[in-house]
Amino acid sequence: MRNITALICFIFILLFIDKGNAQSSAELYNNGLAMEKDAKYTEAIELFTKVIDKSPFYYEAFTERGYCFYSTDKNAEALKDYNSAIAKNKDYHLPYYYRGMLYLDQEEYEKATADLNKCISLKPNFVDAYIKRAELNIATKNYDAAISDYNKTISIRNNDASLYLKRAKAYNKIKKKQEAAKDYSKAIEMKPDFAEAYYERGIYNFSFGKPEAAISDFTKAIQLNYKPKEALYKRADAYYQSKKYNEAITDFTKLIEEFKSTNSDHLVKRGKCYYALNNNEAALKDFSKVINTDRANEEALIMRANIFVRQNKAQLAIMDYKKALAINPDNANAYIARAKMYINQKKYDLALEDLNQALKLKPDGEAYFLRGGIKSNKNDKSGACKDLKAAADMGYQEAVSKYDDYCK
Repeated sequence: MRNITALICFIFILLFIDKGNAQSSAELYNNGLAMEKDAKYTEAIELFTKVIDKSPFYYEAFTERGYCFYSTDKNAEALKDYNSAIAKNKDYHLPYYYRGMLYLDQEEYEKATADLNKCISLKPNFVDAYIKRAELNIATKNYDAAISDYNKTISIRNNDASLYLKRAKAYNKIKKKQEAAKDYSKAIEMKPDFAEAYYERGIYNFSFGKPEAAISDFTKAIQLNYKPKEALYKRADAYYQSKKYNEAITDFTKLIEEFKSTNSDHLVKRGKCYYALNNNEAALKDFSKVINTDRANEEALIMRANIFVRQNKAQLAIMDYKKALAINPDNANAYIARAKMYINQKKYDLALEDLNQALKLKPDGEAYFLRGGIKSNKNDKSGACKDLKAAADMGYQEAVSKYDDYCK
């Protein structure tokens, strides 16, 4: 009897110890989750490790420790923990989701797809898995499947403005303009201070030839301090496309002076605004500054040459066109521009060479018209008429009357 009593006491002691360990593990696990939520991943890893040491079958601890490893760029350790969690409970959805994220980052798309599909099969209403699978589908250019996933997420969580924004961007990928516009606007309607949505809608509006609407959206993004430098540049570009050159100059100047931009494109585009306003000196200053730091900037060389043309500095213009063509021998417009300089100098053979080269690169009404004029000057009426007709057929208006007068 005494032996039986002793055995019962021993069993109770074991049960008490095991219960204490289980409670202790749960407390450690919850503390680990709190650390993870605060992005204190190193501390969380230590706590989850203690859980695992106490309770080796605590699959949730393996899962969360794996995520903490992943968040600190320790992917090998993360993968090992995800695999351990799945081995201990193959019906727990979360390690499949996390492992799918890791595989997606590593561009192992088949493995990522398998894991995310498995996660969804285990937990069909897990919105984050659909979002991640949509990202995977976008990465693999399977846009219709991505939209289908976003449809599912919205059916589950229809009060989340970010989901409408994600779907809008997917629609934008396949040029479904109306659907994209509707979703961008829906996201903003649901969240009027949704800065990213204004920014993305601005990009959408600009890409589909709506610079005025883009300006409004980028202005709102700037007011909400979302990507202020990028939004300012995009607004400046939209002002330029709308021919609001003074406003564009203000934005480009702010980029250059306040944001200390070293992007030569900002100077080139400000120079083009000055050029459009016939402020040749300011434009020349911007283009020259670019060329001084980037001698291979073809656009700046072309634009500076165009200013020299305006200033009747033919030799300087020809020099810049020559430099630009050395950088890009396939720039047909540069050959045409230089040919016009040669024509003004009555260097017809050089002009003819440039026009021939330009027309090898692309058919161009002005080039045919100019070449027709040179051939006429050389008493090649047949060749001149052929070129004038080609120019007229391409809609070059001056060629129409010349052809009628000279060739008929």
